[in-house]
Amino acid sequence: MRIGRSTADSDAIIPVIRRIFAENGREYVGHYAIAIVCMLAIAATTAFSAWIMRDIIDEVFYRQRWELVGWICGAIIAAFAIRGFASYGQSVMLAKIGNNIVARYQQRMFDHLMRLGIDFFTATRSGQLSAQISQNVGGIRDLLNMTVASIARDVVTLVGLVAVMVMQDPLLSVIALVIGPPLIYAVNYLMRRLRRVTREAVDINSRLLGAMQESVQGIAIIKAFTMEKQLSDKMAGLILHAEERSNKIARVSERLGPITEILAGLAIAGVIGYAAWRASVSAQPPGSVFAFITALLLAYDPVRKLARVQVNLERALVNARMIYEILDIEPQQGDAPGAGALSVAKGDVVFDRVAFSYSEALPVLRGVSFTAKAGETTAIVGPSGAGKST
Repeated sequence: MRIGRSTADSDAIIPVIRRIFAENGREYVGHYAIAIVCMLAIAATTAFSAWIMRDIIDEVFYRQRWELVGWICGAIIAAFAIRGFASYGQSVMLAKIGNNIVARYQQRMFDHLMRLGIDFFTATRSGQLSAQISQNVGGIRDLLNMTVASIARDVVTLVGLVAVMVMQDPLLSVIALVIGPPLIYAVNYLMRRLRRVTREAVDINSRLLGAMQESVQGIAIIKAFTMEKQLSDKMAGLILHAEERSNKIARVSERLGPITEILAGLAIAGVIGYAAWRASVSAQPPGSVFAFITALLLAYDPVRKLARVQVNLERALVNARMIYEILDIEPQQGDAPGAGALSVAKGDVVFDRVAFSYSEALPVLRGVSFTAKAGETTAIVGPSGAGKST
């Protein structure tokens, strides 16, 4: 059996997030509520920083109302203090939730593996399985935290700043928002590319870590048969393959950076150019333009984060799906419906024409019959591979 080979389709992210929230939402509703309040405070203070620029320029510098300086300075200090404490509370709360989610899924994975049959472990390399679990369980945490952070902080911050921009100057807002469609197209294109290479990288890294673990565990056999050179060559190939995949992920994911920077530069330059031309032909206080440009510059950060979160969600989605692929495996051997607890004080163990196989094509036991009497030691004797351990 190979774990983690199915292909993630383009609409996979919503069902996975819905399942994660259904399984974990109630447990952390209070903690997430605190984190969301902190994020809303961050969004509000960020929008306030842009809004107050109009009063600073128009009232203090243009109309020279110096009595407002103390109030404005106090408001700015309070806004930044609130944002600082809110950022701390959000980070600590999300870290606490994330660490507990990782611990819960690690325990859940272990309990599930203990219920699976021997056939699963026979068909799956133990080293690769343990490496894959340790790498992928963090995907559940990342999907939850990134989804909450992107909605409660970045989206709300962006909406607040866009509202400030529209209230200051609707026409300039339209000019600034023309970068939206090409940015969305670029993000969707990179998501499709990244989904495939990320899954390949996770599989390669799990095989690499699994091979290292199994080599350490079997070092006595490696030394006995002088297999160091062969394993070193094999490991070098896996390491090179993993490095190439990691470099490809970096190339694909980091393409978003220059695309975002270029589009943002075009929008900001267009806004400043149009605002300068309009100021040259009409006399009006510059506060609204300064507030608009401040909001536009501040809006770049949540836009960049939202574009980046789509790429990061793809990585977390791949990891989370690979965890659920294991959790969704049903044990092939289970108790019958309504089976009672086994309780035997003393008695013989009787095998009566027992047959067993891990697969239909390879029977292990065929018609085995014997009795192991209570209070006696029964030895099972046979050649290697005859099925004694089974």
